[in-house]
Amino acid sequence: MSYYGSTDYLASPDFVLRMKDIRKGNLDLAWMKAGTEQVKVNAESPRRGLTFLDCNRGSYGYDALPEIPRGPRGAAPRGASYEVDEQADLSPELNRKSDVWAYKVASFYEEAMSRQWDATTYIPWADLERYERPEEVEIAFAQLCTFFTEVEMIATDLPAKWMWRMNNQFHEVKHFIASQAIDEARHAEVFRKRVLAGGVGMMQAMPQAEHSLKAILDGDSYSEASAFMHLLAEGNVLTMFRFSEYISPTPVDKRIFQLVMQDEARHVSYGMQHLKWIIDHTPERKEQLHLALDEAETFSISQFDSALFEAMIVLAGKGTKPAQIKRGIEIVGTLQVKQIEEYFGRLRRAGFEERIERSKFQPLLAMIGLGKQDVVLPS
Repeated sequence: MSYYGSTDYLASPDFVLRMKDIRKGNLDLAWMKAGTEQVKVNAESPRRGLTFLDCNRGSYGYDALPEIPRGPRGAAPRGASYEVDEQADLSPELNRKSDVWAYKVASFYEEAMSRQWDATTYIPWADLERYERPEEVEIAFAQLCTFFTEVEMIATDLPAKWMWRMNNQFHEVKHFIASQAIDEARHAEVFRKRVLAGGVGMMQAMPQAEHSLKAILDGDSYSEASAFMHLLAEGNVLTMFRFSEYISPTPVDKRIFQLVMQDEARHVSYGMQHLKWIIDHTPERKEQLHLALDEAETFSISQFDSALFEAMIVLAGKGTKPAQIKRGIEIVGTLQVKQIEEYFGRLRRAGFEERIERSKFQPLLAMIGLGKQDVVLPS
């Protein structure tokens, strides 16, 4: 062990004596007068149930949390009484509200809890064999699912890396990113199962994606990592999920993407609202975020040249014949433009529109000849 208590309680006469007194019925009961605020909360909507929004009251709420809570640095929950001198200091690194907070974060958590699903029973796996798929299309879909399995597991690791570093006074955020880790693990599970259920197996892991994923994990701060993952990477994946539903070879696959999309949209929304909170409350951090996104965009651009790109062309064109490939290139080109446009839209909604002119995606569109004149996907 790396942490040892200051007392060996079995060798403490005072502790042993106190335990014997309790066994005799000599209770102290001082804990019954904790001096904490007494509140009674009710579910505003009985149908919805009791939510964190209903619990946002007084010392137990989050609205009154200051930028730097001068409360406990241990495991004491917000609103509890505590003795600073007796607390174990967990040494949280993220102690400013602006380090982690997002508008609507409590609502995001409640939504996550109310929309849980499982990859074992929610997908009609038995129906997969009812639908004929050309071999090259099934192989291409296996490549796409291999990529999603790869990236979604890192999206599980990132919240887990930072959650324990957050001050426990920000428990709504910790609850939410814990739910995100569960969501992303489920996504990795469902795509792995789909690869195996289709009879092809895992395809090629992608070094471009892996370097990008490592950069997300190695972010210097939580906010930089969040901007990369939630705003850019998961935003791009969300666009890909919508695109993949459109080109899915079977209704079973469409159902998979419908379910993962609802989770991914929630994660992206948190990232936008976290960025908006930073810009509204600590605008001096803008340049730090610019520098992080400069590098994040470079990594993202590298993924435009990979086996993933070709697999999506085969899926979109529904085969490998020249006419099918030509059609696939047109459709995937539209996806790439859509990814960039939606990323810019997220920046605008987060109040970071100035980022767009500096973005490395601007010259990319011109260099590879992509633009709004390309074929338009159905809405």
